This record gives sequence, structure tokens and C-alpha cells, in this order.
Amino acid sequence: MSANRFSDTAEKGVGMVRTFAAGLAAILATVLVPAAAPADPAHPTTATAGTAAPSPAAAGSTAPRVDDLGAGVVSAPVTGAAIDGGTLYLVTRGLQPAVVARYDLATRRVVGHAELPTGTGGWAAAVDHGAVYAGTYGVADIHRYDPTTDTATRLTGLGTDTYVFDLAAAPDGTLYAGTYPSGKLYAVDPDTGATSDLGQASPGQHYVRSVAVADDGTVYAGTGAAARLVAYDPATGQRREILPAELRGEAFVYDVAVTDDLIAVGTEPSGKLALIDRHDPGRYTIVDTGDRTVDAITIDGDSVYLTARTSGSVYRYRRGTGTLERLGTPVPQDETRGVFVSAGQLVGVAGSGEVWTLNPDTGATTVTDLVAAGMPAAAEPAQSVAVQDGRYAYVGGNFGLQVHDLAAGTSRRVRAFGEPKRIVPVGGRAYLGVYPGGFVDTYDPVTRTMARRGALGGGQNRPRAMTWLPDRGQLAIGSRSEYGTVGGAFTLYDVASDTAHRYDPVPGQAISAVTARGHVGYLGSEIAADGVPPTATEAQLAAVDLDTGRTRWRWTAVPGATGWSDLSAHGNRLYGLTSAGRLVVADPVDRLVLASYQLADAGGGQLFWRHGTLYGVTRNTLFRLTEAGPVTVVGGLGGGWFNEPQASYDPVADVVYTLRGTDLVRIRL
Repeated sequence: MSANRFSDTAEKGVGMVRTFAAGLAAILATVLVPAAAPADPAHPTTATAGTAAPSPAAAGSTAPRVDDLGAGVVSAPVTGAAIDGGTLYLVTRGLQPAVVARYDLATRRVVGHAELPTGTGGWAAAVDHGAVYAGTYGVADIHRYDPTTDTATRLTGLGTDTYVFDLAAAPDGTLYAGTYPSGKLYAVDPDTGATSDLGQASPGQHYVRSVAVADDGTVYAGTGAAARLVAYDPATGQRREILPAELRGEAFVYDVAVTDDLIAVGTEPSGKLALIDRHDPGRYTIVDTGDRTVDAITIDGDSVYLTARTSGSVYRYRRGTGTLERLGTPVPQDETRGVFVSAGQLVGVAGSGEVWTLNPDTGATTVTDLVAAGMPAAAEPAQSVAVQDGRYAYVGGNFGLQVHDLAAGTSRRVRAFGEPKRIVPVGGRAYLGVYPGGFVDTYDPVTRTMARRGALGGGQNRPRAMTWLPDRGQLAIGSRSEYGTVGGAFTLYDVASDTAHRYDPVPGQAISAVTARGHVGYLGSEIAADGVPPTATEAQLAAVDLDTGRTRWRWTAVPGATGWSDLSAHGNRLYGLTSAGRLVVADPVDRLVLASYQLADAGGGQLFWRHGTLYGVTRNTLFRLTEAGPVTVVGGLGGGWFNEPQASYDPVADVVYTLRGTDLVRIRL
């Protein structure tokens, strides 16, 4: 659940505001090259005109050629799922427009679909009396889908919220919806779209992550980023918090299911299943799955079926015997967006875009790829980009990695074990920093295999930065902590032993930018935390001794900055880009800012070096830093990024890979 998506910004042109004037030419003459290094060689002039129009700064010269390599990452990931008889209803994730689709369990085919009028996906889906409802994110709207005509209409919107995380229908037809970031519960009339704001489900909680309704109309809402379970009586308006005290340290009540006598809830990040007596909530049983997240639950008589990640396993808990058994792992390391019982089979929906069935008695399993079954696929916003040995370009997506074979001119999607937030090629493999869970995975393009190597540990959840330290054989990784917790970590991950050495150089802040020179790591922090307000007010730079992990210093280089997007140590200077688009040249020894520029693009970006000159990519612009300040090389990119914009430079071919729109492009410098 990546609620930290940076919204697209309109193209703001190629102008960049110079804010540090006096003596600038003399300063840049010393900072653009390492000490005692020769002056930059003349830039090559062999590039030919391409598809990108020359910027004003490049007028009279030849613009770099831009090769469009097609959609960066193509998929049909799923977040919302509901069942009605022999039909599954599925809602896509991260695609525009979002799609609701009908999947026939008998034929294992997608037999109909409609585009939703608003939203970029839907976590919430429910079926009642033949009508299908989808709750979207991007904007918290509810849509009604008519499967007889394959049409979808907007029913209503829920205040100023941006996510509908769950929907459930009451016996009287009322829809109950849980939202983010207000953490409210809403009641919706499915006939008129009239809404009732029932207020925050639990004081101070910004997520209503799960919703279920009992046959007597009682509504159960599971919250985060501090786990609570609220029972709400629509007749009286009374609400009670009934989660066992042992689970109040969890971040989320991730899913909830209910029958006449039982409430079953699953938690994150300790993977607990709680079975609560509906009529006497003080009576309960807590079961430890040994996994991270219990993400889907259904109850069928004596059996409680549940799925858990990160393993992707399916479990059955028998109430009569009090035993938990693992039935199988249909789609390893995946998330499950819904689990159901149909005709004696378990039916599950994997977030990567697959439907599976499992016989609970024999373990017999089928897995169907939804795109192959007729699900509309489209380009999704990219999580990351990297190039390996000039042969493969990788673009990360939602539980997927698009592998572009640059020699063959082909592209294919590989299932990933989460969202690859960062990709770093090392020794013929691509190392992936994966959310959720803070994992390190590898992809081998020769054997076409994905493997889980290790974890950052220490409650780390969202990798934010990653770079390779070849002299040490380590990845330097910055990360953000679990939902509901401020802070993060700096980790040195040894690729030979798959061991993590974790440090906390900026207490109370995440580490969002990483670079190194010699035995010193330079880190940039961000104040943002997932699910809770930040406790810090300004981001910092820090220097860390890579041998001991000791923090040498911390420094607020840009007052008011809330985060660093990238850092690069070069020569005796440190270059940084804040998340608000402030480009800084600094002296890390004396801790002085020597030059500072406000780029036209906010939202951060990535820096790289070419022939001794600093380049950077933002959402709209590829730029280079000159004695006169930043100059646009290619403008109008409009990159379709889920996270901060990224770039990957291939020094052998002298090309850089990034996004233009949702397409992967190669810019020949």
C-alpha cells in the first residue's frame, strides 16, 4: 500500500532559477572536477537530432537523440477482488483508466470488463444483489459496475479522502467504506449515492484498512497505522474497540471476516490471526503464522482459511482442534487480494495479476495469468529503472519487473516479490530493494530467475536509496521504517554472505539518499513516515564511517527541506538534490553550501556523472550543471513515475535510460 506516491506535475518548461550568483564561476571551476584532475574534455558533438525538441539552452546546437523503447512496464496488477457465485470481480492497480473485470471460474477467462470513470485503481470491491461496487484510490470514489452491460458509473465520492481501502455490504444493502487519510467510516446508499460520514473509526488512526458487516448489521472496522478493531452499531451509533490487547502493538488490522459467532482478523507486521467471540470479545485465540502479514481471510464452517505474506502461503485453521496447517503456496512471495470458497475449492487473487485455485484436501493447484486470460493490460507508473552491461534495461512495477533485452529489441514482464523501489546491477545480476518488508532480491537475466536473498531487518519496510560499493562488496541502502513508526536506517548489505549491518545515523528520520567516497558514506534523510505524522521538521545530511558505522556529523544543509532525493560525492565536493528540487553543491569537510539552485521541477530526481560533469533527471528534464548553472539537455519528459524520477547511465555506450511518459527512453548523449 504505497500511499506516498508523488503526484504528476504539469510541465513547467526548461527554465531553472539561479539563486547563488556572487563568485559562482570561480566556485564551479573548482567543484566540477576532482582536485588535481584535468579539465573536462570537450563534449561530443556527434549526436543527431531526435524526437525531443531542443531546449532554449541548446538552440543552435544538435539535440541528443531520444530512442523510444516502448512501455516501461506493462501489467494488469490487481488490488480489489470480490466473488459472486462462479464469477470473480477484479479491480486493477496503478493503471489509468482503472478497470473492473469479470473472470469466469469455469473457463478461467476474463469475459467482460469496464473502465472506471475516476481513480488509478481500486483496493475495495464488494458484490450485493448482482451489483458490483469498486472503491478507488487517487480519489476516494465508489463506482457501480453492471455485469450485464459491462458499464461502470460513479456512484459517489467520500469527502476529501484519496483511498477507499475496503467496502462491505450490510443486509439492508447499505455499503460501508473505510478510507485514508482521514481514517473514517462512511455509510453509502447504493441507490442514491447519499453518504453519511460516520467519523474517524478510532481516534488518531488514519487508515481504515478492513471492513466487514455481520448479519445483524454490526460493522467491524480494522485500522492502522496502530492496529485497532472497532465494532460499530448503526442503530445506536455506539462503537467499541475490541482488539485483544496483545495485538495493539501491530501496525494494521489488515483483514477482517465475520460470521454469526466469530470475528477473524489478520495483522501486520507480525502475521497474527485472532479469532474473537463475536458475542463476548473478551474470549479470543491468537495464532502466530510465522509470516509478516495475514492479508486475506474467509470463514467456512469449522475452517478459517487465510493467506499470508511474504511467503504467499495458504493456511487452514480448524476451530475444533485448534490447529493451523499450511495447505500450499500457489504463488510464492506474492500478496493475496482476496481468498474465497467456491464449489469446494479455495480461490485466490494474487496482486501480481494471477488467479489461483487450491483443493484444501489434496493440495491440487491451478494458477492462471490474467493477461493471458484476457485481462486488459497497460503501462503502469514505474517504480525504478536500471541498465545492466548495456544489454538489459529493467523497469520496476507492482510485483513485477519488466526486462528489456536491448540487443534483441524485446521486452517481457517477470513476476517480482513486491515493488522494486531500487535496482542495482552487480556481477551479472540485478539486485532489487523491495517493498513491502524491506527485502533484497536478485534477478538473473540468463537463467531468468528471481530469488529472495535477505532482509534489512530492524523493522525496515520501504527501501528509499541503494548504491553499490565495489571496494567493499556491499550495497549501501537507505530505508524507511514500518507503518506507524518514525525513522529509518542505513544498511550495509554484504552480497557474498547476504548479511545486513544496520545503523541509525539520523534518529527519527528515514534515509532517502546514499553515496560514498572512500571510507565515508554520505547520507540524506527525509522526515516523512508512513501512517503517522513526522516528528522532525527538517531533513539532514550525515557522514558515516563505513568501517565502524559511527556517525561523524549531521548537518541541516538546506533549512526547511523535508527530504533528500539523491546525493553524489565527487572530488572534494558533495552534490545533492532535495525532494523539492533544490540542487546543492557543498563542501562536506567544512560543511558549507557553495552553490544552490532551485530547479523548475519539484519532486526530486537522480544525479549521475558523465565525463566529469554532473547530470540529473527530474520528472520533466534531463539537465547538466555548467559554470553558468543548470542547463536543460532534454526537456518535456513528463516521466510517469510512482516514486521520485530515476535515471541509469551507461558510460560505455554514453546513453542514459529514463522515462518519457510511461515509455522507457534511451537518450544518446
